Amino acid sequence: MAVTMATTTKSGRSLEEIGQLIAKRPPVPVQKNNYKAVEVFANFLEVTKFQYPKVKSYTVDVNTDRRAKASKKDSTAAILELLKGTRFGPAAYDGQLLYSVADLTHGSNVKKVDVTVEPQDGAGRAKRLTVIIKFSNDYTLNEMSNYMKKNTDQIWDASIQNIFTILNAFLNTKVRTEYQTVGKKAIFPQPRLQDRIYLFGGVELIRGFYQSFRPGWDKLLVNVDVCATTYYPTGNFIDIIPRILYTTQNRRLKTRDELRSGLTALEIAAIARFLQDRDFTTTYAARNQKKKLKLSGITSESADRKRFRLDSGEYVTVGQYYRNSGSPLEFPGLPCAIVKRPRKDDAYYPLEICVVISGQRYYIDRLSTDQNRDMIEKTAIKPKDRFERIKNAINNIYKHQEDPNLRAIGMGINKNFIKLKSFVLPPPRLMTSGNEVVPEAATWEVKKFLKSNALVNWSVVSFDDPKILPEQQIINALKLLIEALTQKGINVPTRPKITFASHQGNISQALTIGLRNAQLGKKNDKTPPLIICIVNKKSDAQSSIYPIIKRVCVTELGVMSQCIIGSNMKGNITKWRQICSNVALKINGKLGGVNSSLTEVERNFFDDEKKSQEKFMFFGADVFHPGDDDKKKGRPSVASVVASVNLEATRYAARYSMNQLLKNETIEEFNLMVLGLVNQYKENNGDFPNQIIFYRDGIAEGQFAKIMDEEILPLEDELKKLYSPKDPPKFTFVIVQKRHHARFVPVNDNDADPIGGNCLPGTVIDTGIVVPQYFTFFLQSHASPLGTARSTYYHVIRNGGDFSREEMYKLTYKLCFLSARCNLAISHVTPVHYAHHIANQAKHFVSFREIEEPPRAAPGRGGGRGGRGGRGGRGRGRGRGGGAFSPPPPPPERPTRVQDGRCFTVTDNMKNQMYFV
Repeated sequence: MAVTMATTTKSGRSLEEIGQLIAKRPPVPVQKNNYKAVEVFANFLEVTKFQYPKVKSYTVDVNTDRRAKASKKDSTAAILELLKGTRFGPAAYDGQLLYSVADLTHGSNVKKVDVTVEPQDGAGRAKRLTVIIKFSNDYTLNEMSNYMKKNTDQIWDASIQNIFTILNAFLNTKVRTEYQTVGKKAIFPQPRLQDRIYLFGGVELIRGFYQSFRPGWDKLLVNVDVCATTYYPTGNFIDIIPRILYTTQNRRLKTRDELRSGLTALEIAAIARFLQDRDFTTTYAARNQKKKLKLSGITSESADRKRFRLDSGEYVTVGQYYRNSGSPLEFPGLPCAIVKRPRKDDAYYPLEICVVISGQRYYIDRLSTDQNRDMIEKTAIKPKDRFERIKNAINNIYKHQEDPNLRAIGMGINKNFIKLKSFVLPPPRLMTSGNEVVPEAATWEVKKFLKSNALVNWSVVSFDDPKILPEQQIINALKLLIEALTQKGINVPTRPKITFASHQGNISQALTIGLRNAQLGKKNDKTPPLIICIVNKKSDAQSSIYPIIKRVCVTELGVMSQCIIGSNMKGNITKWRQICSNVALKINGKLGGVNSSLTEVERNFFDDEKKSQEKFMFFGADVFHPGDDDKKKGRPSVASVVASVNLEATRYAARYSMNQLLKNETIEEFNLMVLGLVNQYKENNGDFPNQIIFYRDGIAEGQFAKIMDEEILPLEDELKKLYSPKDPPKFTFVIVQKRHHARFVPVNDNDADPIGGNCLPGTVIDTGIVVPQYFTFFLQSHASPLGTARSTYYHVIRNGGDFSREEMYKLTYKLCFLSARCNLAISHVTPVHYAHHIANQAKHFVSFREIEEPPRAAPGRGGGRGGRGGRGGRGRGRGRGGGAFSPPPPPPERPTRVQDGRCFTVTDNMKNQMYFV
């Protein structure tokens, strides 16, 4: 059977109707003779043999030896352990269902198999679990073949999505049984001790590999790539502590001799905060007799000072206890790990005998700005090296030819990378003040801004320590900033007043004083005032000062802000001059200026000159979705929509909103925000735009029909009403996908970027790894001198503007040169670039009430006072309570909407300003 989606949608249209509305690939090919042709390798392997067999699916339940349902983690471990063995035969697991070509239940509907799962690192007891397998359905896979053919009517629906899920299960199950995994497609072979990589603060970075099926041009492909993730460090606390204390402020690893001298209170607090609630074991017990313990904290006193009570009632120090036991501590000056014990005193373990258990994820959304930067630097890899590493994984880890699951479904996979034909678009010509420039290697020099306003009303608030960054040093640094602004055309007639404030104090009050100081000079009604905020450290963390500054300035005071890290203002003058030049770009954008723009000729977006004279409006949209931890707390998603509001597409206005539903991929206030921006365009330019080109970020192929149904079609109806009685705008909608694993490298080194070895900026790939019926293409618009460039994958799902392929490729490339934040071509179109920054800021402009987690039920209370029955209701009931089992009440339903949510809006004077650059 094939799985199908609901036949109707919110609009009442059938899925088939919506699918037919998705734009098809324009028939006229690109005149590639006009462009440089380059042959490239792509990190895809071709499936050379596959007959799309029928597959059986099975539901899987896992019970403990007490017949209770096992946890999700234990269930996955049990099923993967089962699939390791040969007694079961080839079968694949996708996290929910088992799949096999053979009959796993041997003619019966149900099969039970007992499995023993060994504890991680030998800490704790082995678990005896029962896996219960029940036949569910038969699936046919041939719809996938239809989807990849030219001129097909097959859309990416639930059936196609389900087939990919099944195929990926067959592709990845074998390696998932052999290596540490994250999700269903990524594996992480454990590095040797000497090869371990750490980020600032002790987080361990582990490199791995990813593979997944992708549809191609009349063929099925396997996309193989490198990847990386983060874990809590594994090993003895003595080895881990120096890593935790290694930060951007302290770039030196503590020696063992230094550890013997003890730790400061701040160091103890940092270690305790980082390792809170981590599972650990000790070096004392033999393997499989070790206890798994949970760290509740770390003592402020050393082991030689921390006292505890023995069973005899006598008090001794932890250090003394180990000396008396014949095992004196090597590090008695270090504190102890605290473990909470119900109805007992806390237990204390010397840090030197504590070992962090492996496999504990440190979720990437918890990384600080410094850690993120560190991770980017440590995972950057040149394209040739990347492809070599992937090739090694194909040959030595994945070994597709030997995979029993792939053999079971009759699949053959070529182990060589596919070759594709790409072509390179030329860069657009740009205007700066009085000069026409052609970017080289996707960058250009802006000696003087195309348009600038005077910086009159401004001030400085330093949240840095005045002892570290005194006022005179700030004055000296500001002279160079003013020099950079003046050279680029910004008149700075006034010198700012400088005030100091504590980063732990009242931020709003400090910024209010800063605003008052900024307004002391001559009034300038053209632009809002500007406050330069000097901070000790810029971070996106919720508790840091940066988001507070942005929220207060934008939603309360109506003032622009520009944050500068204090340490950059002292020391290396050459580095500070470069920073001043970059900051000047942002300040000019915030003051209403224009750094550079496309020349008038480049703004002819169509080959047809008449169509090019139409008024264009460019939109970008993005949604911030919270990470796993914040999702549990009920943090809402925040959507942003940004649009060009002048004819040159250099000035943008933004709107943002908070989604009320907690699990919603669409933008709930989409129409309201878009129509507001269209009206703003009319107010600025005297008329509505004739052409609207919309770039929407963050949507997977399986969601295209949903976006068409719930965002695009309702918006088109609203635009008809707004424009009536005139014709509505020609509406083009493009999905932008940045998070994919497609990578490219030129076959010939002479065709590569000489600096980084990547494809040249402007490289387009629109065959081979895309399906032929849809209007899709990869564009690498930027240069990447350090690592492997990641192109952006564009899907034109609505082509109301009737763009040819060539016109759409060139338009999209040009829009990558218009960011006011830099004088570089960026990796995706400017409207999406801005929308991403707005969403990242606006996520701090909401408040909500956290969802309280229901308290965990006690293990079992049926035994009451019945002796041993108190540990689960299984005693003989020698006291009151007997052995009756009372199941805990079901947990309350989790809310589906934001609890007491509120979204703080920008002040009226900021609403149409570029506060987000």
